[in-house]
Amino acid sequence: MNQNPQSLLPLGDFKPADQWQTHINSIFYGMLGPAIHDHFQTYVSLDHRLAHTLAEEYYQQVKDQSVSLSTRFIQEWGVGNGNLAACFLSRLKELDTEQKIYPCIHYVLCDYSEEILKGVRANPRLGDHAGRFSTVRVDASRLDCFKPQSIDKIISNEIWDDLSTKVLLKHENTLYEEYLQPLLDPALLNIEFESFIKMFGEKDLPALQTLGPFLAAIQWEKSYQRVDIADWPYAKTIQVQMDLCAEEIPIPINTGAFTTLERARGLLHPDSQGYTAFDYGMHSLIELNQEGRPYFNLYGGQYTFMVNFDLLARVGKAIGFSQVEKEYQHLYVSRFMNEKVASVVEIMQNHPEVQRMAPWDRDLLMLQTLHAVNSTYKSPYKNKMKYPPQEGTPKKQRKLMAKLVDSLSSRGVPDTVAYVSESEIVSAFKPLRKLGYREKDLLRAFQSPPPAIAFTALNFR
Repeated sequence: MNQNPQSLLPLGDFKPADQWQTHINSIFYGMLGPAIHDHFQTYVSLDHRLAHTLAEEYYQQVKDQSVSLSTRFIQEWGVGNGNLAACFLSRLKELDTEQKIYPCIHYVLCDYSEEILKGVRANPRLGDHAGRFSTVRVDASRLDCFKPQSIDKIISNEIWDDLSTKVLLKHENTLYEEYLQPLLDPALLNIEFESFIKMFGEKDLPALQTLGPFLAAIQWEKSYQRVDIADWPYAKTIQVQMDLCAEEIPIPINTGAFTTLERARGLLHPDSQGYTAFDYGMHSLIELNQEGRPYFNLYGGQYTFMVNFDLLARVGKAIGFSQVEKEYQHLYVSRFMNEKVASVVEIMQNHPEVQRMAPWDRDLLMLQTLHAVNSTYKSPYKNKMKYPPQEGTPKKQRKLMAKLVDSLSSRGVPDTVAYVSESEIVSAFKPLRKLGYREKDLLRAFQSPPPAIAFTALNFR
């Protein structure tokens, strides 16, 4: 969004990045609830393959375990729309042919947004597991309300990027902290600016919800101030990493994620299956030190930071986890499927003409690609994909899109962010070639090295 800087007024003072990030995100989730899924997709929003991988791994870990538990408590932190829990439970029930594990499972979905939890409870797929799950409204910093050493497995998906995150930058071996200031054009509001600042500062959700959309219009100024990190949590571990980081590159310090690791360590029982977390960010020091790589994202006003996986692995060991395993998420799913996987979006990005297409023509190509892949892909779950046209899509393309969306298979690829296997794409070569794909383009999606910012799985035990 390009705006005249003179028309923008501050909504508050410059503060450390984590303070404004958590402030704006609490407003974002509090106002939008389940509608947040209109702003971004994850690999578990509608797809099943990551959830099935988790279920298969869990089943393999516990099926021969001698530990006798009357109830195996599994917790999910940050629950999305409930699809991950539903698919996990369905796959576990299917695998557990002897009925030794699934009947003992109680899956607890934890989130600090009541609006999100309302959406979860309305998920019909999760309703198939009545009695096997419950929902709890709780903040990540309050998870010590549960009984210590009572949990067998903890799962989270894309919550670390939303949690409190500081940003450090090294210059001439001196550390500087990033500060943010939110700005907004008063002309976008239908109330006095001072009244809005009061609502915004107090996070008055009922009052803010009466206003038009404003979150996405907020602009952010940045500055850096010299900082002493001696009183930061795990300061020595942070300093060890910063000594290995290049100068002049912003490094996210996911302090909110530190809290989740501490809580997980205290909640997991000694013979537990650990804490598995999935998120998006820099896999190792190589990616951290890559000049020009992004380190934050804005989604409809939400402010998220990329995850510093190398630091979280170090902090996990400092907390006391004896095993910390880090793996690219695509490889994690591939390992359990016994073949390579990629997302449908990654497939389409390798089309030779996609970069030269108008946005609506890319949408048409995506829908045509889904139809082609659906000739070989069959989902175990029914789902009717929604694919609304972008603003500005011409009438002709709108009609074509509506026809293509209406005729999508209910057992087809459930989402544009969904895993498809190499064999499924190879089997669909013929219809995909008719869309202009070349075999080498299609296979490239499965052979390319991971990008600088990638989905990663971390497991702590």
